[in-house]
Amino acid sequence: MPYSEILALSRQSAAGGLSPWFDARLKAQIDAGLFLEEDRLARVRDRIAGQLADYRTQAGVGTAVLGMSGGVDSALTAALFKRAGWRVIGFTLPIRQDPIETERGAEACEALGLEHLHLDLSPEYEAMVAALGRIDEAMPGSDDTPARTRRGNLRARLRMITLYDQAHRFGGIVASTDNFSELCAGFWTLHGDVGDLAPVQGLIKSWEIPWLARDVGVPEKTWRAKPTDGLGIGGGDEAQIGATYLEWDIAVFAIAEALGRDPRLAAKAVANPLAETLAETLAETLAEALDMGGDDHARRILGTVLARLRMTWHKRVNPIRFDHPLADRFALIDRTDEALFRPSVLRQQESHGDRNL
Repeated sequence: MPYSEILALSRQSAAGGLSPWFDARLKAQIDAGLFLEEDRLARVRDRIAGQLADYRTQAGVGTAVLGMSGGVDSALTAALFKRAGWRVIGFTLPIRQDPIETERGAEACEALGLEHLHLDLSPEYEAMVAALGRIDEAMPGSDDTPARTRRGNLRARLRMITLYDQAHRFGGIVASTDNFSELCAGFWTLHGDVGDLAPVQGLIKSWEIPWLARDVGVPEKTWRAKPTDGLGIGGGDEAQIGATYLEWDIAVFAIAEALGRDPRLAAKAVANPLAETLAETLAETLAEALDMGGDDHARRILGTVLARLRMTWHKRVNPIRFDHPLADRFALIDRTDEALFRPSVLRQQESHGDRNL
């Protein structure tokens, strides 16, 4: 797998390449198998398609609906469902959206052989914003980040309302299009992005998503497009995250590696008597553990990644369940579902993971 291809597909080359620490760490992570070789990615593709096919027959559902945003994640997800024999219905659901993005979504539907339905939700969005403006005057017109984020969340949730309604109409499910990088970054809206079945949630955005999209026939203009949430919050995904997707993925892998080597790193940061803030000390402790040396860019990105992980941890365990005196009831119903109803493909996934890849 050429190092240069990772830089190209991740769009990192266009962003100016990697700083010294990121460059060295990427090469080490390639050697360690964290960035999958192309033959393993082909096996991942076949494994996912096989699991989707098994789920279709075992669960007795064969229709998937999803929003075709014009981005690579939705197009790859749709292609994998189609490959597994599902009926796939792609919806373009613009809300004051760049027409180029909507056109890419429609073109991907055609290229992948999907059914396509279009519904402009802008009037419904504007009515909802106006309604909320009756209890919060800042909601409709404020241009500060919290207000833009709230309006972006409204867009995502209105789309999901539509998709779940249409899934019910067609007797199907809503396909999730979120990837592993977005999951870690919390770069999604609770009850607005994540659906019923998530075939690409374990794939990193920088390398695996575009490689697989290209491999399964997603149009080039889609897998080459600048990543954007389409919610009108900021200037593209990476601008909001504060790092390129490749930097993000490398940093997340590196943090996990450091904690694997020394699980007490966080405790050491807390115990530091010279700490001004826990966040700064944790970043400094990890920077030293990761041998970042004088790479100021890498240190800044590490702080950004840690801050975003800290802000969004709750989204990755939603809904939060307390370990209260009746928590054993969850295990009770889980055992019942496992024994009587859960498709075997899910039990195999829980038992074996990806060890056979």
